[in-house]
Amino acid sequence: MSDLILTPAFPTALVMLALDDRDDALLSAISALDEKLGVQRVVVAHVYARDPFPGFMAGSSHGASGDRPAALDQAMDRLKASYPALEIVGVHAVGDPAEELVRIIQQEDVDLLVIGRNLRVGDDPGWGPSGLKLLRTAGVSALVVPRGASVRFDRVVCGLDFSHTSSDALKVAVCIADRVEAIFQYSHSPLGLETHSRAEFEEEIRRNAEKHFNNVVMADLAGQVRPTLELVEGTAASQVLVERAGTDAIVVGSRGLSKFAARLLGSTAERLAGYADGPVLIVRKKGESLSLLEGLFHR
Repeated sequence: MSDLILTPAFPTALVMLALDDRDDALLSAISALDEKLGVQRVVVAHVYARDPFPGFMAGSSHGASGDRPAALDQAMDRLKASYPALEIVGVHAVGDPAEELVRIIQQEDVDLLVIGRNLRVGDDPGWGPSGLKLLRTAGVSALVVPRGASVRFDRVVCGLDFSHTSSDALKVAVCIADRVEAIFQYSHSPLGLETHSRAEFEEEIRRNAEKHFNNVVMADLAGQVRPTLELVEGTAASQVLVERAGTDAIVVGSRGLSKFAARLLGSTAERLAGYADGPVLIVRKKGESLSLLEGLFHR
């Protein structure tokens, strides 16, 4: 059994503000974090990026000198008024956003990173390389909230490939959601079709998946919300999950990749985070990072 706790607990959440219209969805999400994810302490942070190409932080309403912006304190006041039981901490930093993010996470012992992004446009994700760099750098679980999205967990779509990481994500999903739909994406293997008809190939996949789901996965979820399992044919798990979820939340596991491995390989979790229309919760073990060689075997 995985050593990830069955009851999700993210006592300290770091909310990274861009100080633009993406922030409202992040601040509104605190209610769900408080009620469902066990958040007790919220660190509200903004990084003034001294970078000729600030990317993710572009358009922020800070002074040219990098002084602490009034909008940060206004966000803190809003949260304190709305959630008096939560501890609210404000952090303002100057420098490279990714480097400062690591420092803040370590300094504040952060368990969950909450970041926003723009809406996707066609085949283009809702953020550029700077936002993606923040996600890769974090080393903790992350909640990505598209601009204007509502964070709720009445229905959750969870990617399941029967790896330990996806099983961990499902454990979290059944603790926070009213209804969980586990989606197993598969594609037809040319090798498998050499010895089986298409129908036989699909039946074998279904039989094996349902057997593992019922005998192993469900046995590890006793006493909690019972997820359903659906097998969906598709070329990419990220595309299947985005289509099935719509604006509802997606929960997915990720083992994390080193910076070098992430640049070359990417991950399903990263693609989901950039393209989903609703919030995406990426469940990671704190501080875990895979090398390039490890990443090749855990994609």
